[in-house]
Amino acid sequence: MIILNKSYSVIILSLLLTLFSACKKDISQVNFTSQNGTNSDEVVSTLQNIDISNGELGVVELPITVASNIRSEFKWYTKVTAPNGKPIHFLAQDGWTIEKVAYTRTVMEHYLTNVQNIVFGEKDAVANKIANNNSAMTMYNTEVGTNRSITGQDLQANETVAIGSPEYLDLSVRNAALEEILHFVQDNGLTPVYSGFQSMLSDATVNAMNNQLFIPWSNLPVADYDNELLAAYNDAYWGTMEHRENNTPYLFKSREACRSGDPLTTSLMNSFQTEYFASILYISASFSGTFFLTKQSDLPYTNQSQYYKDMQLLGTNHTNLIGNSYHNNFIGNTGNNEFTGHKGDDIIDGNEGIDKAIYSGNYSQYTINTQNGITTISDNVQHRDGIDILSNIEHVQFSDQTIDL
Repeated sequence: MIILNKSYSVIILSLLLTLFSACKKDISQVNFTSQNGTNSDEVVSTLQNIDISNGELGVVELPITVASNIRSEFKWYTKVTAPNGKPIHFLAQDGWTIEKVAYTRTVMEHYLTNVQNIVFGEKDAVANKIANNNSAMTMYNTEVGTNRSITGQDLQANETVAIGSPEYLDLSVRNAALEEILHFVQDNGLTPVYSGFQSMLSDATVNAMNNQLFIPWSNLPVADYDNELLAAYNDAYWGTMEHRENNTPYLFKSREACRSGDPLTTSLMNSFQTEYFASILYISASFSGTFFLTKQSDLPYTNQSQYYKDMQLLGTNHTNLIGNSYHNNFIGNTGNNEFTGHKGDDIIDGNEGIDKAIYSGNYSQYTINTQNGITTISDNVQHRDGIDILSNIEHVQFSDQTIDL
């Protein structure tokens, strides 16, 4: 256990972090490692033009045109296309479900979403840098094999969770995707593109350790202290740690606690990503019942889902969605769905089935306008249900009556 509580220790740690950060930058330019996930043009040449448009959730089996050594190691493929038109590759083995593969892509899409008016919010250059390096996420069933066909940032199926799946709901599996994909984006994009990012992170690490907010595992190399602080904060920021016991290296477990107790890392976090999950998320076809995006004391998964914004239901189950104060975008499945948007101006597409939108006030308190199959419902009471746009919704329920559309 390392605890820095003397000024000379802080200076030494700061120098070490600066040194190792510089080494990381040199390495990223000269001699790439598996953590950096970078490959030569030759290695990825058969992956560059794979069409995922017809795949379920944008996931396809590797076509026969892909190099045989890659196909013998991996089964599934998806990608994020950078603004420069080049792909960021995701390769997964046969133990991965399509839902899990698609989830990892949505996490990457979140981290690469442009955010206006923040320091490191312009992500186009970050995505382009990653794609230009031929970087890849390599997703194994359990452990990495000895003869790798492609270099990548590793992630395991048994540490990745599809939203709404049983292990997501009962929190029986720690979801490592948020951490590993953050490492990938940080090492391959954020740090090389933004020199100030690493400087802010080093300062935050020194501060967190000096104040015993972050106490690294004893076997963690000094060079990884900063990466692990960012990942630990990120897990707490997205609500994945509130249910955990006190056996984690980072002191805080909720976003509120992080903000009040660790202002430097909070400032860094706010400098590159949004307060809500910026990409659309899929709710597993296995889920049935009501999925909440508002925090519920008896549903620990809502520590995470309270920060979700755009959701799509999968499968055929009769499933309901209850939104939050963000401007939610909901897409239903083929079952009969009920949607409650709550605050915010929401867009709700019921898709197939017989679907219902639910509002909290009386019918007379809303203005309803339908044109070309699209219905706009405006709440005349401020700060309540907002202005929603509905499509493929058959019924609208108010507190005093239900109408047909």
